[in-house]
Amino acid sequence: MTEGLTILGKTVFDTLFIDYRIMVVTAIISIILFLVGMYIQLDKWGRGIPEGATKPIGAWGALKLIISRIFEKGIGHALEVVVLDVAFQRRTFRRRKLEWLMHILIFWGWIGLFILTVVAAAAEFYGPFVLNAEYEFFVGVWKSLELPNNIFGYMLVAGIAIAIIRRLFFKSKDVQARNADVDWILIIGLLIVVITGFYAQYLRADVYHVERELISAYPTGLFDNLTVLFHEVFTLLFCVAYLPFSKYLHIITAPLTIMVNQGGE
Repeated sequence: MTEGLTILGKTVFDTLFIDYRIMVVTAIISIILFLVGMYIQLDKWGRGIPEGATKPIGAWGALKLIISRIFEKGIGHALEVVVLDVAFQRRTFRRRKLEWLMHILIFWGWIGLFILTVVAAAAEFYGPFVLNAEYEFFVGVWKSLELPNNIFGYMLVAGIAIAIIRRLFFKSKDVQARNADVDWILIIGLLIVVITGFYAQYLRADVYHVERELISAYPTGLFDNLTVLFHEVFTLLFCVAYLPFSKYLHIITAPLTIMVNQGGE
């Protein structure tokens, strides 16, 4: 059983449910693949020749163009678009209520879990390096995030359920379109993430009665448990590394498109 990682005399990753080396390596690989994928997508968008240009603008040119278009009418208007058209998707709500509910549940479920993950990761370092506190600070933060984690997880499940129902019964009578691999890969992948996540939590809290403790205190059956290990690794690879290469990229491109087009009523 490994111990946590010591950096400048401070110990982090001493309360993980899997070997921190597996987690860190997987996270680094996932982030690199995500950045490479986003660069490829930006480069693809930048291959078009904008009006007045003499050559493709490339990835960085596309990024600068996107940013300039978003703030073309000022920060106030950009914030209005972000809140009304991206966060609450008013245009979709006015057209198709069920589709709006599906998008809201999946979008905020995924974004919420992502934000909470970032908060937890920050707390891992904030405690020992800023507060000079041991692992108890992170444990406290983790426990305070348990309820919102569950809420966002259930939101994601509900959104996926609506997506499956729409796909099977409402969206298309075309069997080939209804069974398009890319759609089912995303739906099944997200289901795997949330199901293994809830099951891993069940193992921690109900079976082993352990939420967050020092690695040395974990029961042998919990530390590096196969289900927990699979959930952590698969979630990073599927929700981060795979995102720029999948149709799920529209969770980023759709809001960007709305902002670039200045939203709308």
